Amino acid sequence: MGDSAQGKKIGKAYIETTAIDEFTFNQQYQSFLRAGYAHDVSSNQIVGNYQNYVQDQEDETLTGKKRKRDKGPKPLPVLPDDDDEDLGPWALYKDDPVEPPKPPVAAPAVIPPSIANAAHKETTSSSSTTAAAPANEFIIEPEAEEDKWEKRNERKQNFVLPPRPGRGSHAMEARSIFHGDHEVDFQGRSWTTCPQGIHADDGDHECYLPKKNVKRLTGHTKGVQGIEFFPQTGHLLLSASLDGTCKVWDVAQESYHPLRTYLGHSEGIRSAQLNATGERFLSSGFDRYIRLWDTETGQAVSTFSNRKMSYSVRFYPHDNNIFLAASSDNKIYQWDARTGAVAQEYHYHLQACTSLLFIDQGRKFVSTSDDKKLLVWEYDIPVPVQYIQEPDMHAIPALANHTTEDYFVGQSMDNKIVVYSNNERVKLNRKKVFKGHNNTGYACQMDVSPNGKYLISGDGLGSLYIWDWKTGKIFRKFAAHDQGPCMGAIWHPLHASRIATCGWDGLIKIWE
Repeated sequence: MGDSAQGKKIGKAYIETTAIDEFTFNQQYQSFLRAGYAHDVSSNQIVGNYQNYVQDQEDETLTGKKRKRDKGPKPLPVLPDDDDEDLGPWALYKDDPVEPPKPPVAAPAVIPPSIANAAHKETTSSSSTTAAAPANEFIIEPEAEEDKWEKRNERKQNFVLPPRPGRGSHAMEARSIFHGDHEVDFQGRSWTTCPQGIHADDGDHECYLPKKNVKRLTGHTKGVQGIEFFPQTGHLLLSASLDGTCKVWDVAQESYHPLRTYLGHSEGIRSAQLNATGERFLSSGFDRYIRLWDTETGQAVSTFSNRKMSYSVRFYPHDNNIFLAASSDNKIYQWDARTGAVAQEYHYHLQACTSLLFIDQGRKFVSTSDDKKLLVWEYDIPVPVQYIQEPDMHAIPALANHTTEDYFVGQSMDNKIVVYSNNERVKLNRKKVFKGHNNTGYACQMDVSPNGKYLISGDGLGSLYIWDWKTGKIFRKFAAHDQGPCMGAIWHPLHASRIATCGWDGLIKIWE
């Protein structure tokens, strides 16, 4: 047989010329690559794996669809519309079989009718929560659509946000431990009463630089996030730690021992603040709950949560029943502790709000965010009155007022402390900048001496810095804390040279 009959010979095969359109050729070519067989249009025969062809014909006859073959890796999980329990990367694939539910445990054979009817009523009337919320716990659950959107949005920030509590969950049971001998003395005065001989002077005294560390306060098992002296007198010290506890220390006596421990958070505490009298204080934890505590009795007066992470909580200076919370959903919430409701929302930031500060005698407040903006608000008006953003501006996660309240300072993330003047309008003072410390990545607490001459701050390397307010020069530097940053530094309101610092080494140090 020659080449003219069967086409040109190449090796042991022949190349035949056949008339076939491009679509049919591509279809049979893809079929051969996918299933291993193709249809020869010239001879009307099956070429390749004939068994796969027979199997596909049988499946198509029974189901009306061709048998699907494994084409590679499975697609990503598809989230259902009613995603009440978002499992994230642990969700099942779309085509994975669902395991049948396990059969329920058999009930007892005989149940009295009265008990059965009561159980039926309780089951039908119960909501998604299994336990009733305490009377003083105010939890605002987001709507289904809002909750679904928040879960998807927080999935992008799961490396910085704490776990989101489930719907219907409640805060842990709050309790406190008193470490002193007696909660009242022989005259019936509470342990929080200021000792005789200590009187407030509104900062009208000279201040001097401390020389050395005189006391180390131990008791927290993890890092201490923030500290605060009692208003005006400073005879007690409040500390908030990442171990989920707050402590009140006696700093009027030379013993410096803890007087009461407050346990009410299952995760670390991010922010805490005393009210103007020191009778109550707020604590905000990484468990996404805000607690209002009675300082004297150690009772958790109220618990608040809207399932958002609150990075900063601040009392309204003119009403201790109202406080603000800077949250992770780019909003600032104004809570009313009497009703447990959100009275106002301030929404203008584009990223999580990190710090709050009241200025102008409480008529205004300042908010900062990770979006590198600083907004000025009038209290109870949800529209900012001033919008500050510069091309060279960095995030400011911590704020502090000057003693005169004519200025306030911010911990900028470019290793600087910036100063804003607070006259008719808030304005950046470019001529007054404090440098020399390394604070990048840490919201280090700052403070100004009672006479307004010195500025103190910790840094990320555990050092304590003291600047001259007028010239901006570093007066003194101390190696305050080891194994982490110095997160807080505050000046005593009465003692001329007493400073308290805290760090992630779990220590609180007193300097004089």
